[in-house]
Amino acid sequence: MKRSINSILLFLILVLTLILSGCASLPIIESQPAGEDPYNGRYSFDVESNIAYSIKHDEENLYLKLKTDDKMTIRKIMMHGLYVYMDPKGAKSKDIFFNYPLTAKFDPSQMKNKSAGMTAGSRQEFNVDRYLERVSMEAIFSDHNIAEKLPVFSSKTDFHVELFSEGPHVLVYYLRIPFDRISNNDLSAISEFSLGLMTGKVEIPQMGGGGHSGGGMKSGGGRPNGSDMAGSSERESMTQQLSIWFKVDLTPGDE
Repeated sequence: MKRSINSILLFLILVLTLILSGCASLPIIESQPAGEDPYNGRYSFDVESNIAYSIKHDEENLYLKLKTDDKMTIRKIMMHGLYVYMDPKGAKSKDIFFNYPLTAKFDPSQMKNKSAGMTAGSRQEFNVDRYLERVSMEAIFSDHNIAEKLPVFSSKTDFHVELFSEGPHVLVYYLRIPFDRISNNDLSAISEFSLGLMTGKVEIPQMGGGGHSGGGMKSGGGRPNGSDMAGSSERESMTQQLSIWFKVDLTPGDE
């Protein structure tokens, strides 16, 4: 009986190990040689976040391009900030990261002015350029809690980052990452590394008081109307972080 129990325990441990190892594995993305245009590469696509991304490299730098036309994803990137994590050990460490754009500061007066300028039942048309007008002029690079601010438009920084639109509904993000920021060694010494793309974490505070759940108008019977429900769903979606992790393979064949 004791031998049977031990066999069952060993089997359960084996199954659990296989499950955990499967969860820990990251997809592998092949980086292509940079060539004349380091940002014109073959896309991979993340279905959950609706982000297309490409990876290319030369001897000194990795080139990351992101592109999306998903309105919720664009709002999250521009309002919550985007973090690009770099793990030279090929796991999901957050010790080294580049942060741009920085988290947008919430200004209640801006929201009031926007609301006052809208007619009943109307909403301002979505346009990426409106977000780009207020984008931060600085980025942050952090290596094991040692952070430095980098001027985005300076040619003297080793990182290069750029945000722009392709029409009113498409956001494009360029980032050049120097390999010596990922590892102290040169490119030949980097056997594998991983990248993580995540938006900042945001918690929406509870609104209202005195027994009211948020001050929204309700329809008959005390139920929230359709507009309130849609707004609540959108706010909840905005709090969910985007998260894409993958390993980068620097040894594919030439294009």
